Amino acid sequence: MNLIRKISRGDTSALEKLYEQHKTKVYRLALSLSGDPHLAEDITQDTFLRIQERAGAYHTDGSEAAWIMTIARNMTYDCLRRRSREVCGDMASEECGAPALCRLSSEADETDGAAGNLYFLDLLRDLSAEEKELVCLRILGGLSWSEIGRIANRSEEACRKRYERILKRLRAQLNDR
Repeated sequence: MNLIRKISRGDTSALEKLYEQHKTKVYRLALSLSGDPHLAEDITQDTFLRIQERAGAYHTDGSEAAWIMTIARNMTYDCLRRRSREVCGDMASEECGAPALCRLSSEADETDGAAGNLYFLDLLRDLSAEEKELVCLRILGGLSWSEIGRIANRSEEACRKRYERILKRLRAQLNDR
């Protein structure tokens, strides 16, 4: 029986096991989209609370990892929208709504234990939100093209081609440095 089904039946040890399996991927996705290590920690915790609440709605025909990453992505964007409204009020300022990806300190590396985290995030700085999401779901989330396609509401092939174009652009940036 899969962990999510056990969670829907109230098994807290299954939730703990699921958390241990996916916490790093969820954290990295939230961090890459928000640029804030503290916010990413909160989103990671909230994601697993949401999973516990909605475990009964999970359809076993889908990918467990894709479902979890979709929840994490949606929670991150919701949080950023709420934060933007709180900070900006009614102002239409470009600075207010944009996550600051490179506002990270060495604390980010300590939080998830991944060397090169800052460098990776620095590379993502110039990508659009959709491009960041695609790269993060593939690299940090380790999702398949079909899983990414379902999350992004695009075909597998469209996601793969876009990813290849993004990587080509990032390689060119690396060569220019």
